[in-house]
Amino acid sequence: MRLDEVHCSKAAARHAKKWRMDNQLAQVVMDEADLVLGGLSGFMLTVKDNVLTPNAGVDSKNSPPGTVTLWPKDPGRSAKRLRKILEDQYRTNLCVVIVDSRITPFRLGTTGLAIGVSGFVPVRDERRKPDLYGRKVKVTQTNIADDLAASAHILMGETRERIGAVLIRNASVKLSETSDPADAKMGIEGCLIMSNLQARMSSVSHS
Repeated sequence: MRLDEVHCSKAAARHAKKWRMDNQLAQVVMDEADLVLGGLSGFMLTVKDNVLTPNAGVDSKNSPPGTVTLWPKDPGRSAKRLRKILEDQYRTNLCVVIVDSRITPFRLGTTGLAIGVSGFVPVRDERRKPDLYGRKVKVTQTNIADDLAASAHILMGETRERIGAVLIRNASVKLSETSDPADAKMGIEGCLIMSNLQARMSSVSHS
């Protein structure tokens, strides 16, 4: 997306001034975000597609000057379409993960995030399975999609690597034609981090 084609609203200009951002960039972030929680210099903390992410996934890094790159409008549909193209071209069965980078609270650096999946179940349910001492696991589920995204992220890199795709063989996944990226997400009320952030923000706003 070209930033010089973006009209900046008064609200975006206020956010840009507060968080020391380019006006047009702030507008694009606000257009892409489902929720803006706050920010710091150069970034807004946002929720997009039930993902806590900086700038709603909008990124100028590795995008031509004067432009920004956005997440696909429908990452699951994009992953499914890409999977079909690759399977037809190479005449083989495969799965697809669309990867972006993300930050983790209190951790330095980025890791991989699966924003779109096709061909496999993105989460493995470990509940009711026995642990090493025979106790039934109560809440643990493994996000296979994010684990694969993190593995690919190591090779794809963040700067000049120019590695647009990574092939992972023999991954321990459960194949599925009806996989949905939403299966790897939860609502605010069920999330330990977001439910507490929302409660704290509500408390501050009413004090």
